[in-house]
Amino acid sequence: MACHIRHESRPQPYDADKRAILRAHHLFGKLTPQQVDRLSDCIITKSVKSGTNIFAKGDRGTSLFAIGAGTVKISVPSVKGRDAVFNVLGKGAIFGEIALLDGHPRTADATAITDCELCVVERQDFLPVVREEPEIALRLIEILCSRLRRTTEQAEEVMFFDLPSRLAKALLRLLEADIGSMLEHKISITQKNLSKMIGMSRESVNKQLRIWEDKKWVRLERNAVVILAIDLVAAIAEDGAYDA
Repeated sequence: MACHIRHESRPQPYDADKRAILRAHHLFGKLTPQQVDRLSDCIITKSVKSGTNIFAKGDRGTSLFAIGAGTVKISVPSVKGRDAVFNVLGKGAIFGEIALLDGHPRTADATAITDCELCVVERQDFLPVVREEPEIALRLIEILCSRLRRTTEQAEEVMFFDLPSRLAKALLRLLEADIGSMLEHKISITQKNLSKMIGMSRESVNKQLRIWEDKKWVRLERNAVVILAIDLVAAIAEDGAYDA
């Protein structure tokens, strides 16, 4: 497999971790050491500042991204200037896989919420590995199915669940998606983006979070929510068993 793009504008602090990122990732974990070496040689590391538009809906999709550090928002803009937030991804997550696989334009915007370190794999470098290793194709199918299920669940939540349940489900989903947040149960997200994810007003989300903060279930920090009572929040997400 030839590498088509290997250059980088400047040395990046995550260069030495390329192989570790690939070996640890769900998608790439079954690669042989030789395949990891070949693919890691093709990875471009990229630093982006908070607020940077990584790609926009309709852009040509030629690459897949893995997050080495930071948080990325996946959203779709509306004609009225608002955006619907589909997901907020943290360290260890991948995005951009749909356009990478079918070669069609991007289906959503990707924006850096925080300063990010990204690993970029070009389509022309990645597809030969998929052809060589069917396990990668199966794992991609798993990821796509998981995201389809999540989209269906989010639509169901907006239609049938009350605000506390929607909010609890969204927080737990975000926590599970960010491997860097699991130990301290801290979710880096603004209340504005959180409200867009669950289809409620920012004021309503803030009010509910304040209620939970008074009960010591969560702690609110600047652009972040820390879950203190994970079992109680999970109970609300499951069936609203507690008075929210």
